[in-house]
Parts: sequence; structure tokens; C-alpha cells
Amino acid sequence: MDVPSLTQKEIQGHIKNAKHLSTNSEYVRMLFVPNIIDADNFGELCTTYKTVVDQKFDTVVVIESYTGHLQKKLAMPSNDVFETRFGEVPVNDFLRNEFCDEEDDFFIADEGYSKDMSLYTQLPVLQSCFNDFDVVSLQIGDYDPAIIRELAFTLDELLLNKNALIVYCCDVPAGSPEELEKLRSLVVNNNESGLMHYLNSNEKTVNGARAFMSGILVARSWGYDVEFLDHIESASNICGYAKRTETQMV
Repeated sequence: MDVPSLTQKEIQGHIKNAKHLSTNSEYVRMLFVPNIIDADNFGELCTTYKTVVDQKFDTVVVIESYTGHLQKKLAMPSNDVFETRFGEVPVNDFLRNEFCDEEDDFFIADEGYSKDMSLYTQLPVLQSCFNDFDVVSLQIGDYDPAIIRELAFTLDELLLNKNALIVYCCDVPAGSPEELEKLRSLVVNNNESGLMHYLNSNEKTVNGARAFMSGILVARSWGYDVEFLDHIESASNICGYAKRTETQMV
């Protein structure tokens, strides 16, 4: 399957026919998806997006880790729109400026911008799921755990009461079940210091660990459950989502 050549209708069909998860989709506010979409992970990706396809979001915030360091540690491209083969998606400039006003390390900067950003792999899928949404793209350009905490704090403050979906781009390898179980244990037990240490160590194989960790911290702050989809044997990377806990739904 040549995923980049799929039409909007074809993507919609794949999502419609994807495995249905027994979750209350209206409570899903975060997705964990691969940096690059290919035939090996597309099925699981469609299952993940199916958890939100019936919702309507005003804004989608796409978080990804920049490989290396950026002078502006939390950088948002200056684009007014992002264009894909399915058309243009406007940028939420008001929210982008809110990030800059909230903390000192957020900047509107194009230092890390390129067409190879994970943003451009996710936008066609998002355009196939939703109409009339805008987007904010954010790159994490520093490895300092304090920056990850700052990002998580700001996402928590700005987005909790907004009608926004957060998409975290990160590769959690499906071929490392031991690593997934370690991650799962750290997440379930809310072991923030252990997770920070692990994701900054040489033993990890997660690509995009900073984006992953920021998502875990926001989910924890909001009281959301993080679920990994590790049931699709052919997947190269494991996707996931975060939803409001059952006790919050009552």
C-alpha cells in the first residue's frame, strides 16, 4: 500500500473499516501516532483515529520532537496555512500567540521547519477525519526535562477547556514487547521520575520520546487514561490514545 498516494475517500474508508475499540470516543482528547505513516503501521493508525473520527474539534495541536537542538527550544512555524494534497489547513494564530505569552521558551520560528516534519504525515489523515479545523504545529528542540515539563504545563493550562485534539508524534517500536511493558508499568504507576530517566537513557528505542513524555504528563494532569494499541501484530509502531477516566464520566 502506497499510503502517501491514498485519496481522502480511501483514507476515510480505511478508518471506517478499522477495528472498533470499546471506548467512549467523545472522551478521547489525545492521540499517540508514529512520526512516519507507512503500510506497516497504517492499520493501527486508522484504528487510533477511529476513536475520534465522530468528534468535531476546533483546533488540532501537533507535537513532535526535533532531531537535535533548536535555538528556540519550543518552536512553532510562522506559516499562516499548511498545505497538503487535500488543500490548505489554517493556523490558529491566536492560540500560537497564547503559547508565546504563557512561557518564555515558546517562539514563532522557522528554524526547524521542513516538509519532512511529522505534521505533514498527519495532516492528510486529519483532513480525512475532520472539516473546518485549524492547527498549531509545535516542535520540541531541546532535551532538557525542564522543557518537557514546561510544555506539558502550558498544554495543560491552555487546552484543558478548549475544544482541541492533541496529536503526539512518536515511534514506540512494536518489536520490543519488553520495552512496551516497561513503559506501560511506568505510565500506569505514574512513575514520572522513572519515566523521565528512562526516556533520557541510552536503553530506550522510542523515537520522539520528548513528545511522548509531554503527552503522558498532560494525560496525568487531566486524569486521563493512556491506552496503547498493541494488538495488531503487523504494526511496526504502536499507537495509543488518552481518554477521560471512567470515574470522571459519571
